Amino acid sequence: MSPNLNEVIKIDENKPIVICIDDEVTVLDSLKIELKKALGDEYLIETAEGGEDALELMEDLIADGCQVALVLSDYIMPDIKGDEVLKRIHEMSPNTLKIMLTGHANLEAVSNAIKHARLYRYVSKPWQSEDLKLTVVEALHSYLQDQKLVEQRVQLKELNQQLEKLIHEQAKIIAEKTAKLEKANAKLEQANQELQQLAILDPLLQIANRRRFDEYLQQEWERLSRERRYLSLILADVDYFKQYNDEYQHQAGDHCLIAIAKTIERSLRRPADIAARYGGEELVIVLPNTTPEGAVKVAEKIQAEIALLKIPHLRSQVSDYVTISMGIASVIPIRGCSPLMLVNMADKCLYEAKDNGRNCFIVKVM
Repeated sequence: MSPNLNEVIKIDENKPIVICIDDEVTVLDSLKIELKKALGDEYLIETAEGGEDALELMEDLIADGCQVALVLSDYIMPDIKGDEVLKRIHEMSPNTLKIMLTGHANLEAVSNAIKHARLYRYVSKPWQSEDLKLTVVEALHSYLQDQKLVEQRVQLKELNQQLEKLIHEQAKIIAEKTAKLEKANAKLEQANQELQQLAILDPLLQIANRRRFDEYLQQEWERLSRERRYLSLILADVDYFKQYNDEYQHQAGDHCLIAIAKTIERSLRRPADIAARYGGEELVIVLPNTTPEGAVKVAEKIQAEIALLKIPHLRSQVSDYVTISMGIASVIPIRGCSPLMLVNMADKCLYEAKDNGRNCFIVKVM
């Protein structure tokens, strides 16, 4: 999509310059009027009556440190042809965009301009006013974007130089204080490991977070689909947890969730089994290579361990202590299907457990 005529980016310092080259003064006047309508006061418009005049103008502008953004040149001119003019301007200012504007250019001339001057566009004479204005504005928009990239490369180069300087200084420090640096590296390694753990752990419960759960479930789904073995999932929810928070306040609710998370994690025997925070007070357990019967045993173990905690819950409608409801789903994964189907099934089982009075679990095999 071409940029809007009024959306040309403004330069803070010197205004960029547009040069129009033609051997006919009337054409130059017409071009200047057209471009003034398109560009307003955002750009300076200069004219040159022929190739030699244009090259001298370019030399003067470059010497003065001016920014020449765009050159529009006729092809047939008495002194130098347009493709040669654009080629020489390109040698002087490679970043300047070039447009050939003529009704007499042959394919060879256009090809030469593209090859040697990186011609941006070719516009036929007589030009259509709106087409010319849109082409020029689009070209200048492209130029300014390129300039931004150049500035970013310069900044990146400066940053790289600073980095190289820092590396040199670090190397000097290494040579002078090897023992101290080794100790610092050991601490840094420990910090990196802790950071990696933070990226996959829930900050409150210190078990796997939702991101880690999603990654791990997908990984095990793909692996077990190849091995044709069961993958089981337990979705657990603390019964009447909102009422617990209302009664004991949110800090106590946090402590309750932490205790339950630790208990669930402690109930898992195999390294491949992981517990994660699914959201709010919902926890999820991934049990790779586990049959429905094996998943039920894990759920029973979790229920028994949580019962031993005896966390008081005065507003529970099923017990004097905190309990959980669980939904269990088991499946032999099918390659190409989404593990979300297993999550949805466990979620349906969880809601069914709640409808059945809570403090229980429902299991389904897909």
